[in-house]
Amino acid sequence: MQSVERISSPARQNATAAAPARPSGVLQRVVLGVAGIALFVAIWKLALYRQWVPPGTLPDPFLIPHAAVREWTSGRMLPAIESSMVHYAWGLGLGSLVGVAAGLAAATIRKFDLLQAYLVRILRPIPPLAWVVFALAWFKVSHAGAAFVISIGVFWINYFATYGAVRNIDPRFYELARAFGHAGYLARMRSVTLPAIAPGAFAGLRAGIGQAWMTLIAAELLGVPGMGQEMNAAAGVGAYDAVVVYMLAISLLYTVFDIAFVILEAKILRWRP
Repeated sequence: MQSVERISSPARQNATAAAPARPSGVLQRVVLGVAGIALFVAIWKLALYRQWVPPGTLPDPFLIPHAAVREWTSGRMLPAIESSMVHYAWGLGLGSLVGVAAGLAAATIRKFDLLQAYLVRILRPIPPLAWVVFALAWFKVSHAGAAFVISIGVFWINYFATYGAVRNIDPRFYELARAFGHAGYLARMRSVTLPAIAPGAFAGLRAGIGQAWMTLIAAELLGVPGMGQEMNAAAGVGAYDAVVVYMLAISLLYTVFDIAFVILEAKILRWRP
């Protein structure tokens, strides 16, 4: 007993020393995070002062709040956000649903996997922006066309995240399921596959939330009203401060969506250690 205590005591001491105090860790994260933003703004101001970029193309960071108020009070910003949210939501939803379903089917049905393997290699390198031409031809200038372009980028992230998650399942789990009478495809899917891939699939869904925002600007090149169109219009008249405002608006909306998703994920996967 004494020898066990002598062995375990150093281990406990090392574990205690390795675990940082939670309050100090949070404080350090906040301080370093704020310092990083301050450093970024300082470099921004220095680039403006030293004219590292062509004059008139980089707004003063301290004038961005005024530009944000101007865009909001002008009545342009809120309708642009509302319009972008329509095709963003449809594109994110369709791309996520079809991507997860296709990745799941490809990883669990061998014949389907072989059938689509070469097709995936052909289509995957094509960027969503390249599909704008067909989106215009098929859907004209509409929310449907913008949602189609967004869904393509989201699809591939969820497809590969789900496919990889299924392929990483330990085969012994399926053997155990068969031993308990879950030998059928649907039974294995319900008892093993879906629970096992949940963390990986949710990681893909979360990445898709960010991908959809990044594809949004390209999708709105179709001419669909939204934040991307407002950015293009502002850049056309040299109002680069307004461009930065819409960039920050996209960043803020992404942050809200990401936090909401993390909370939802924690509730659904509360069994995860």
